[in-house]
Amino acid sequence: MCLLIGPTGVGKTLLLKTLQTGNYHASKGSAVEAGEDFPATIPTTGTNLMNIVVHKKKEVTVRELGGSMGPIWHSYYKDQDAFMVDVSNRCQVSAACIQLLEMLSHSQTSSTPVLILLNKKDVPSIMSNSEIEWLLRLEDTRQHATQKITVLEISAKTGLGLDRVSRWIFDNHREPAPQTQS
Repeated sequence: MCLLIGPTGVGKTLLLKTLQTGNYHASKGSAVEAGEDFPATIPTTGTNLMNIVVHKKKEVTVRELGGSMGPIWHSYYKDQDAFMVDVSNRCQVSAACIQLLEMLSHSQTSSTPVLILLNKKDVPSIMSNSEIEWLLRLEDTRQHATQKITVLEISAKTGLGLDRVSRWIFDNHREPAPQTQS
């Protein structure tokens, strides 16, 4: 199982719905063509489990935790894989940085590869890459983290970069250890 966390309103549910449709590959164009509606979403207040197929080969269950559940995210870190940030919301980035650093410093995530998704790259009011790097302290974070950290710029709405997200999940998803009976 993969865990997808991030502040409220960053696009976690839309990301999962778009990945679930598989309609995001660069060869097909954008996930949302002109006039086409993207999947409707509502804010996740608890958890949301969704199965996605990555690279038409592997089915992966993703647990999305609502942003309002931030104080108890640590209870789910054993399944942690991805952290999502809305790069069009300047007010939220500081809080996202704190949440990210708390997650990275937790003992259960010390050796887990982490995918940081910079979402909403399709919005005209996004921050510049240097602003994002500075506000999220990405260079320092990568330098001092024990985890392998990958950062991808995406748009859950248009499908930009989702082929790379799918590839990362395929390459880094850990199968659960088999249960042994005593």
